Amino acid sequence: MCSGLDKKKPHNSNLTFRAHSVHLVTLDIFTHQCNIFGRISFQLSKTVVENPTMQTMDIDKDTYANKPRKKDYIGVTFSANFQWWKRPSGVAAVCLGLLCVLLLAGIIGLSVYYTRVIGHYCSAERFQTSSLNNLTKERDQLKTSYTTPTKERNQLKTSYNTLTKERNQLQTSYNTLTKDRDQLQTSYNTLTKERDQLQNSYNTLTKERDQLQTRYNTLTKERDQLQTSYNTLTKERDQLQTSSNTLTKEKDLLQTSYNTLTKERDQLQTSSNTLTKERDQLQTSSNTLTKEKDQLQTSYNTLTKERDQLQTSYNNLTEERDHLKEELNKQSCGWKKFKSSLYYLSTEKKSWTESRQDCLGRGAHLVIINSKEEQEFIHEWSGCLEIYLGFHDTNTEGVWEWINDGALDQSSAPVTTYWRDGEPNDANQGEDCAHLSKMASDPLKSWNDVPCTMNKHWMCEKTTSTL
Repeated sequence: MCSGLDKKKPHNSNLTFRAHSVHLVTLDIFTHQCNIFGRISFQLSKTVVENPTMQTMDIDKDTYANKPRKKDYIGVTFSANFQWWKRPSGVAAVCLGLLCVLLLAGIIGLSVYYTRVIGHYCSAERFQTSSLNNLTKERDQLKTSYTTPTKERNQLKTSYNTLTKERNQLQTSYNTLTKDRDQLQTSYNTLTKERDQLQNSYNTLTKERDQLQTRYNTLTKERDQLQTSYNTLTKERDQLQTSSNTLTKEKDLLQTSYNTLTKERDQLQTSSNTLTKERDQLQTSSNTLTKEKDQLQTSYNTLTKERDQLQTSYNNLTEERDHLKEELNKQSCGWKKFKSSLYYLSTEKKSWTESRQDCLGRGAHLVIINSKEEQEFIHEWSGCLEIYLGFHDTNTEGVWEWINDGALDQSSAPVTTYWRDGEPNDANQGEDCAHLSKMASDPLKSWNDVPCTMNKHWMCEKTTSTL
């Protein structure tokens, strides 16, 4: 058992717990003593067993002194010169052996005790080390968490300063845009006048274009007739040319016959004279056709020039038409077309009278509803907005009529109305203007009467013929 503790000595001696260093030194000393006494006891037992009739025992001190000393080793020599149990040294040896046994038992008990104590302190030290590591990690996490809010606070402060500067810049931009809007309003009025002038010019050019188109059609018909005549003359000329070629061949044959048949020379001479006359006639016809061709060429060139002039005029009118369309699109910005009318939906709220004046300023009037389809279109386009209609009973209480602010083909009395159930009721003794209410889900039952001084959105209407 002592040797077993000796094997564990390097493991125990390497522990570096400062709080328990005294216990470790004590354990090391006891282990060393156990090793020495164990070796002595083993040598005594071996000697007794091997020499049961030993009479004397002597320790060769000189031999022991001359041997080299080694760690944890003692040389012992026995001699059998006398009966060892009758000598005091024998008794001393027995007592020494018993003492070794007692010391061995004590050392074993102490080693078991200190082994448990050391295990307990090792566990406690490991627990403390683990706790220390956990606390270190939590400290680092808390430090990181503290650094992150600090950075976010600085970023938010920077963002606040940036937004303040942007707000000031936006305020300046708003003032600039207000001035620009006033200038654009002035420009808009000027463009409206110019649009009217351009409209008059456009109508004049349209009439002139129609006249030129009529002349162009007449000239086209004449040109087609001349082209037909030219084609006919060309065919006749080709036939005459074929005949001329045929006669030429016959003339050659006659000339050959003349050389071969001298006797028939007179007949051939007569034929030659005849051909000569016909040739002259053909030459005259050819000259006539040449003159006619030149005349047709002159007419063709004249028509080509006139066509180019008409094409140039057509291109100019097309450009002017496109320009007028662009101006028309600019003037109709914000309007929506339905059938033959244009509609404008306001983005702000005004009283009924102010809404009416705004529509007049746009060259239109408050919307007048003449059909179920128009009612459904206006109800859908207005969305969730409640808009004023051009319907009122300000002239005579209870007699509702449409306004007549230049609206074409509009009667003062409506054909069909789309009042909500129980309306109009003149609930507050002053509800003289109609508006499109969104409190009812049915678009065909959505009219309601309200005081004309109430601020609401409105819708303007004008026909496309007024543009």
